This record gives sequence, C-alpha cells and structure tokens, in this order.
Amino acid sequence: MTVSYKNILVLQGFQEAVAKLNLSAEDYAVISKLSKAVKKLTSELENFQEMVEDLRLDHCYKEGTKIVRENGQLQWSAEGEKAFRKAYKELLVKQVEVDIQPMNYAELLPLLPESASETNKWDDVKESLSPFFEYN
Repeated sequence: MTVSYKNILVLQGFQEAVAKLNLSAEDYAVISKLSKAVKKLTSELENFQEMVEDLRLDHCYKEGTKIVRENGQLQWSAEGEKAFRKAYKELLVKQVEVDIQPMNYAELLPLLPESASETNKWDDVKESLSPFFEYN
C-alpha cells in the first residue's frame, strides 16, 4: 500500500491516543491491532525522523560550514526557517510503500469507548487514516 509520511504520523498519534484510554481487557484488541500496524512502520518512522533532522541541518543558520547553536539549540535565519517549513511540508506528503493489511473500520470502531471520540475525534483524522482502514 502507498501512504504518505503524514498518514504514518497520524496513525502513530492515533495509536498513542488509544493506548492512553482506559480500555477493558476485552477491548485490548484495539490497542493490539493499532500497535502491530505502527510497529510495522517503525523503519519508515525512523527514516522520516532522519530526513527531518537532515532538513534541519540543511536549513539552519551557519557561519561558513559550521552550524550555529545557542544553548544546544540550532539557530535559524528567517529565510532558513521558511525553507525548512516548505521542505518539511513537502516531506510530509512524500509517498512511501508499506506492507500493512488494512484494518476493518467496522470491527475497530465499536471497540473504542465513547471517550475515544473526545480524545481523538475520528472526523479530524479519518482522511489521514483512511489508507489503513477498510470501510465495509
């Protein structure tokens, strides 16, 4: 399946939000399914973080060939920060191929407690998560 890095990050955030819910033992299947999916994406998440760090280093403020840090933090020029933001947005939509079987939305949603909609509103993330779910 082909997904964007944004899709992967939203799935990771959704999984973390669900993991924080007080689910009963019977509902543990929700966390298990989501955790397995995110675990399969670990290498893509690591690649993404590496690419983000490379973008930071490419666009941060430099004096000659040396990176300028203050209190351990990268420093930025206005142009560098704008360039980083633009490159980051482009990276978020970059498509990658992942080996994940879509989860069944109809099976997953009833397992989520009502409080799940308060923690992570499905309508807010549905589009980004849609590659990971079958809707039948």
